[in-house]
This record gives sequence, structure tokens and C-alpha cells, in this order.
Amino acid sequence: MKQLTVKNILLLSLLFVFGVAGAAWASETSPTNLTTEQWRGHSFTFLALPADKQAAGYEFFPVDQAERGFQGDRTVRISYDGYVGKDVIVTELIAFPAGYNQHEYLVYLTVKDTGEKLVGRTMRGQLEGVVLTADLVNAKEQFLGKVVYPKFRELSGVYVPNVNTMSATVPASIGGPATVVDVYTGNQSQDPIWLVLSINGEKAILPIAYSWTNIPVSSWTEIPPWQEALFTEDPRISFGWSLDAWNKIESGIVEEGMTKEQIRLSWGKPVRMEDDDMSWIYGTKKLGFTGDVLHSIETVE
Repeated sequence: MKQLTVKNILLLSLLFVFGVAGAAWASETSPTNLTTEQWRGHSFTFLALPADKQAAGYEFFPVDQAERGFQGDRTVRISYDGYVGKDVIVTELIAFPAGYNQHEYLVYLTVKDTGEKLVGRTMRGQLEGVVLTADLVNAKEQFLGKVVYPKFRELSGVYVPNVNTMSATVPASIGGPATVVDVYTGNQSQDPIWLVLSINGEKAILPIAYSWTNIPVSSWTEIPPWQEALFTEDPRISFGWSLDAWNKIESGIVEEGMTKEQIRLSWGKPVRMEDDDMSWIYGTKKLGFTGDVLHSIETVE
């Protein structure tokens, strides 16, 4: 079958969008892990953009200028200042072929406070520049004012205008306590929510994704994505590991006899896993496991 052009996709999809007549304002529940096909009727919020991308604006377009936008005309993009922090609701999703038996989506949205109609498209299964509004609400409810235990040795500091020209690094202790003092949208779709932590009198940013919504399905796991970044209980109590084990983790040491969880904390996620998760690759190091316990460390090409 002949490949659909952008113009044909838009023409076909507009027939759907304008025939929907008000289907946009479905009530927001507390969704988790929504596939793209399930977005219709749900609210999304425009993220902040990195400073070097703000002038270009968001890659979303007024519906009547979408064809120009998708063909590369940046002048019809919606502006950063005009839309950052605004909420939109998905009114329609139109799939189109993207090669190799894959497909992407045109995503039609309505701006909540103005009724303006916009359209964007997914790339590699992700709609850049937005976060599911319910994820932001639920993250605030779960984490704000609570003590969490980050899984990092250092975090980015909070930029303070007229004080520091760039965000400083704040040292942290892996699994050490930190209080969440604020929660707001970040500037990366992969980790779209920023927890602002108080650590030893300094403020630091811990980026998270609250659910797997708007993250390519190939990356999904059975656990919430924020668990890659933090514990909600003191791991020094819940795990019952020795002080020596924690000292090795803090020093970035990996040796035989350590568990997978200890190695993740010490070295982070492996580059890849092999042999049904029994071999982990970190650069030139290959770790071999018996069950949950490390039994060998090899240097590989």
C-alpha cells in the first residue's frame, strides 16, 4: 500500500477530530501506566524546556498550521512563554505508519483555559514536552513533605537567580534521608517530575517519572519508575545489611558475595543483561551471578 503523506494523514485525522464534538472533557481519574492508545480524555501539562530550547518553542502546532509544522516550519510552533505550565486534554489519537511495521500517533489536544486546538506527534512512542497531569498531582500527594532516600551520591542543586550562575552539585549519601520540600514539572519527558529535596540544609533536584505513561513501552517494568531513583523507607533498616556493605556501596566498590541490589546501588543499572539476568555488563566488566549473589567478575573486550 502506498505510504501515507503527512498531508493525507492530517486530512483523514481532522475528519475524526472535528466529528468528536466535545468528547474532550472526560473527568480525570488517577490513571497509571497509560499506553498511548489510552490517552484520550486525559489531561497533560506542558513541561519547562531546557534553556537552549525555549526560543524554538514546543513541537506542537495550531491544527490549521499543522501540515507546515510537520514539514519543518518552526515559525508555526507554539511558544514556550505562552504555554509552559498550561494543561491540555487529549481529544483524539490517529495512528500512522512509521516504517518497519511500527506506527506513531498524531495527538490532538485542546487547551483547557482557552479551548484552542493543537496537534503534536509521538516520536519513538513518546510525546515530547508534556507530562500526564495526574502523575504530577499524585507525586505531590505521595512525596511532598515526606522523607525519601535517594539512590545517588550526588544531585543537581537548585538554581538561585543572582546567586549562582549554574546549578551546583549537592553531595548525598546513597540511601540517606532527604525531605521533599517541593514537587514541580521538570524539563525532560523521560523524567518529567522534579522532587526538590532538602539535604543537610541544601536544596537538590531528584528527577523522576511517576508512572510509565509517555515512556516507550519497551522500557516498562513491573515496578513504578520512581523506584529507580529512591527508597520510601530507610534501606539501612529494611535491608539489614552490615555497615561494611554500606561503606562499599558508598565507595563504589563491587566484589564477589554482593547481591544484585547492592551492586545496583554501587554501580547503577548495568549497560545490558545476558543469560536470563545472570550476567550483567558494565563497560569492560562482566558480572556473573548465582541466583542473587555475585560469584565472578571478568574483564571483557
